[in-house]
Amino acid sequence: MRIRKLLAGVTLGSALLVGGLAVPAQATAAPVPRAGSVAVMGEMVFYDDFWTHAECQKVGRAGQKAKMWRVYTCQESLWDWDLYVGY
Repeated sequence: MRIRKLLAGVTLGSALLVGGLAVPAQATAAPVPRAGSVAVMGEMVFYDDFWTHAECQKVGRAGQKAKMWRVYTCQESLWDWDLYVGY
């Protein structure tokens, strides 16, 4: 009976020790991009995609004017234009 209690205490202590060591590793994980972003390109973050270059430029300029982001760029992809922004 004493052996079972001893083993139960050792098992619980080991679980707490492992859990305690796992938390700092999770806390140092890379920051997650904001919701809605799909990819990160250097300091530029994917914002949205548009069918035309003109539409991409229009949204980029509007966001910059509204001070939602500092810089933007429109990159051509296979099917459309991708807007990347820098905060």
